[in-house]
Parts: sequence; structure tokens; C-alpha cells
Amino acid sequence: MTRTSSNTHTAEIEVAVLDAALGFDDPNAREAFLQHWFRDNPEGLANFRKLLEASLQSAPFFLEARDARTQVVRDVIDEISTDADAEFPRPDDTLANMEGPGTPVGPYCLIERIGEGGCGVVYQAEQTLPFRRQVALKIIRMGMDTESVIARFKRERQALAMMDHRNIAAVFDAGATADGRPYFVMELVKGRRITEHCDARKLSPRERLAIFIEVCGAIQHAHLKGLIHRDIKPSNILVSSSAEGDMPKVIDFGIAKATSGRPMDATAFTGHDQLLGTPAYMSPEQVDLRGMDIDTRSDVYSLGVLLYELLTGRTPFSGEDLANGGILQMQRILLEREPPLPSRALTMAADKLPSISADRAMDPARLVDYVTGDLDAIVMKAMEKDRTRRYQTVNSLEADVKRFLANQPVEARKPGHLYTFRKFVRRNRVACLSGAAVAISLVAGLGVSTWLYVRESRAIAERGRLMKEAAVHEAEKAIFQKQAKEREIFSRLTFLINEGKDAEAERLLQANPVENIESQREAVTVFRALAHWSGQKQPLNQALGYFRKLDQANRNSDPVIVIESRDLMPLAPLVLEQEGQESYERLRGRVLMNYLPVQSTRSAQQVLKICLLTPAEPSMLETLGDVATICESNMAGPNHILPNPDWEAFSMALYHFRTQNYPAALEWRDRCFA
Repeated sequence: MTRTSSNTHTAEIEVAVLDAALGFDDPNAREAFLQHWFRDNPEGLANFRKLLEASLQSAPFFLEARDARTQVVRDVIDEISTDADAEFPRPDDTLANMEGPGTPVGPYCLIERIGEGGCGVVYQAEQTLPFRRQVALKIIRMGMDTESVIARFKRERQALAMMDHRNIAAVFDAGATADGRPYFVMELVKGRRITEHCDARKLSPRERLAIFIEVCGAIQHAHLKGLIHRDIKPSNILVSSSAEGDMPKVIDFGIAKATSGRPMDATAFTGHDQLLGTPAYMSPEQVDLRGMDIDTRSDVYSLGVLLYELLTGRTPFSGEDLANGGILQMQRILLEREPPLPSRALTMAADKLPSISADRAMDPARLVDYVTGDLDAIVMKAMEKDRTRRYQTVNSLEADVKRFLANQPVEARKPGHLYTFRKFVRRNRVACLSGAAVAISLVAGLGVSTWLYVRESRAIAERGRLMKEAAVHEAEKAIFQKQAKEREIFSRLTFLINEGKDAEAERLLQANPVENIESQREAVTVFRALAHWSGQKQPLNQALGYFRKLDQANRNSDPVIVIESRDLMPLAPLVLEQEGQESYERLRGRVLMNYLPVQSTRSAQQVLKICLLTPAEPSMLETLGDVATICESNMAGPNHILPNPDWEAFSMALYHFRTQNYPAALEWRDRCFA
């Protein structure tokens, strides 16, 4: 931080007074407030009434932005209405009675006031514990410690705390005074505002651009942290000199805005708060009452204004014109009026140009020549009113400035190529017309040949497509013929098995192995017949193969139909006998996953017999408990007649045996032989 003049924050104080005036619903009370505040400034009162009238016309956008500063002034007006002779306290008077040199604030001792704004004051202070050093301490003004002001103050504190960049003032500490007003402590920057520093040291445009590049790096760092500064201006960029060179520091994130839903942005700015800032450096979208969202391109615009001032010694639009005409006039200027090119601004200021160029270590003609062209284009691209035509990031602006310093083509000049060509045509009409005639003839000939070529290419492509389609159809036809032949053979095989013609079926099966049949749903009948036949007529390992095929074909069928068809029942003992316990565990795990919950007693019996051929884990027995309940509830009772009592009761006897309920197992065993 550094010492600033008393006029530095006039705009912020005017915003606070306007905010307070808008808070009065009673016109008489509002007029009493204005009369008292401007009691020594009739001209200021007249100008402010114009500003207030324009603001009231935009009430839907502004009235949402009342904050506690309004209540502070209301309390003062209440005192005026009860005691007409009472003295209206001004912020500076109140503040002077509260803190000053020597006042302790936590472990810090105030030395002198070095800056102030609409709701905060900055002091140079000395830290006493745990070690001594000079710091800058920012504290809320006495009487401005309202909820919304404190929230804004904390947002600035949080914003600075998120930064870790050599060109951004670092935050060291935070706390609250004895009367509860928050403060935070940051790096003490002993420097001057960037424009004053450059002029005082008579830095050349090239040296100014080098400092500007560092400022861009700091703002880009803030953007990467999810923050938009929204108040980039010379007084918020302080530059100090050291043996290492000039060091710019970006300060004051008091009206910074988060680019996403970060915690620090939980109390979102209202429509009127979005107008906070310094008019001469505000982007068009910051004053647009249509509610346009503010994004990082707003800072790109403000950086363009700063670069404009560094090069020309003035802002694109006069701060007095923006402030004196009221908000509506400020909107018209920023949204509609195009600023002069930087080089044009220099030539327009003919009487000041010698001193401006002297501050930049150049003679006037050379300075104008230096700015004309690339720098004109860079500045104006950054300050485009349509933000989609600006540099989309600060990095892009910084890169173009670096290209200029490296004598490389800049991105901002690309649209100028067409303009250059038009000028050339106007200077050489006859030659260009002759050339155009020749070019038209060449283009016409090229067009005809191209059309013929395209037509031939399309014909070749169409022929290739038709040939590919024919090949696909032939392949599909071969597949269908093969499937039809296979189905015919295995339908014949099923017929022979069902008729008991084992020898003929064996010969047909050897000539057409079962591996050739795809495990599709349509083949279930074939595999079922083969599986049961092979279980009786062939070795068990061959029977297992057929049951595996049957199981695969059944996976596309309804699970209820599959479990009740008893197709899986022979597979379980075959897997256990031929492949061992591990393969059997996989089988019964799949049965539990695919066929539970069961829907009938028959399904329940099947699941119990398949899954309990060997001892089971407690978790599996617990899962099978519901299955056993369904089975037992439909089979228990002396009057229940079982179609196959020995086979059906066996499932319950097996379940109780595996759960070690031996009395129940014996009871169901007896029913098997009843």
C-alpha cells in the first residue's frame, strides 16, 4: 500500500451517498438528507439530483442493492429530524476519533494512514509480535461495519489470501478490533501508482510494456484462482523500484467476483453492486443494466484502458465526462461511443504531446509512430465493446504484447489484411480488372474440369458401394444357408434320439459334431435331447459337454422356465464329478444370482438340490433359507399329497441336513420313504 490523495476515492464515496439516498422511501426524508449532506455545495447538490433522478428511473436494477450503509445514514437522519441543530457526522470525522498513529490493533501498532475507500481505511503499521516488521493494515471504517460491508470486506480478504504471485500483495494475518470490526494485514508496498511511477522515472513505451506484462501475469493468476478483479486502475497497481528492477503489485480485491460457485461468493453481488468500480476503467458489461454476466473478459477491457493510459497519458474517455453526466450518460458513452485510437489521441493532444512524449523518453513524432499500427490494434482489440471480439483471456493479451516486443506479427492485426487488399485494388483499377478477367477465365475452366472430375469420382464411388453391398449379401446368404443346413441335421438328430434309433443317431452325430451348433435359444430342444440321451448312452464327460451347451442356450430364455424345466438338475452332479468343487462353486453361485427369488415350489426344489450337493457356506445357507421356506410351506402338513413324495421331500431333507438340523432332516427323510 502507499499514500494516496484525498480525491482518490471520491467515486466510492459518491456511490455510498447514492446508495443511501436510494434507501429512503419518503421523498421528503431523502431531500432532507441531500440538503444536509450538500449544505456547503449547492452545485454538487444540483448535479447529484440529476444522478439520483437517473438512478430512480433504473430502480428495478438498483433497489435490490441496498445494504447496511443505508441504515447507517438513516440513523443519522433520524437524529437530524429530532434535533435540527445536530451536527451531521461525516465518515472522516468519525474515523479520526477512533484510530490514529499509536493505536494498537492486535499485535500491530498503527503508524499512519496511507489510503482509504468507501468503507475501509488502510494504515501503515508495525507488527510487534512475534517479530517486528512494517505491514499494511486494512480496517473497516467506524460506522460502516454492517453485515453487507463486512461480507464484502471478508471477500476481499479471502480473495487476497488465495493468491500466491510475486505481483500480488500477500496477506499475512487477519483478525478483529476490540469493538469487533474485522481487519486484515498484508504486505506493505512502498511504491507509487503505475502511471505516476512510469512518468516520474520517464520510462519508455517498451519499458512500460514490460511492467504491463507483469501486471497481466498477476491478473491471469487471479483468473486461474477463480477471481475477477473488476476494478483494475492505476491506484490499484503500485510499482516499487529496487536493485532487481521495477516491481508492480496488484492490490485491492474489494469488489472481486468469483467466476464459479466458490465459498467466498456465497453472498452474491446484487445488480447495483455490479456497477461498483471506477467509471473510466469499467467495461461496457459492468454498466449494462440488462444483467449481463461479468466474466474475465471484463478485466481484459480494463487492462486495455490501463495500456491506453500508459501509452497516451489519458484514458479513452474522460473521467469527468463519465462522472458529471450521470449514470445514463456514462452508460451511453461506455456502451455506444467508440474511443479514438491511441495514436489519434496523441495527435489530438497537440499542446500536451511534448510533455507526454518527454515522460516517455521519445520525441513526439517517434512516439506517435511507435504507437501507430500494432499497439493501436492491440489496445482496441482489448477494448472491444463486444466482448466476444476481445482477447478471450489475459494470457492472449499478454502474448500479443510480447509478440510486439519481439517484432513478430500480432494477432490483433489479422483482420487488417482484407483492408490492405481493398486499398491495393482501388489504387490499381485497370490492372486489377484485367487480372480479374484472366482469373475468371481460369476459374471457369477449372470449374468445368472439376465438375467432370467430381462426377466421375462419384460414379466410381457408387460402383464400389454397390459391389460391397453385393459381397455383404452373398456372405449373409452363405451364413443363412449354413444355419438352415445345421438346423435340418440336428432336427433329424433329435427325431432319431426320440425314436430310440441310437445307432443312426450316433453316426449322424459323428459326421456333424455338436460343436458346430451355435448356442442359441432356438437350439435348446436339440441340446436337451442330446444331453439326456448322452447321459444314458455315452461317457459322462461327453454328456457334460452337451449339458454345458444346453446351459449356454438357456441363458437367453426366461429364468423361471429354465429352473422349472430341470435342465440344470443333471448339470450340477456332472460338473461336481467331472470338473471338481471349484467349478461346482461357480455353477451354484450363478444359479443363486440368476434364478432367485423363486416363484414356485418346483423352482424352490430345483435350487435346493442344485446348490446343496456339497456343504455350503453360512451366507449361502442364509440365502437359501427363503427358498426352503417357500418349499416347506407348500409341502408341509399331513393332508398334503405329494406327486413324487420321495423326490420332492428329498430337497427339504437335504436342506435341513446341510443346516445341521438333524431332527428335521430325519423327519423329511422318513417322508421320502413314506
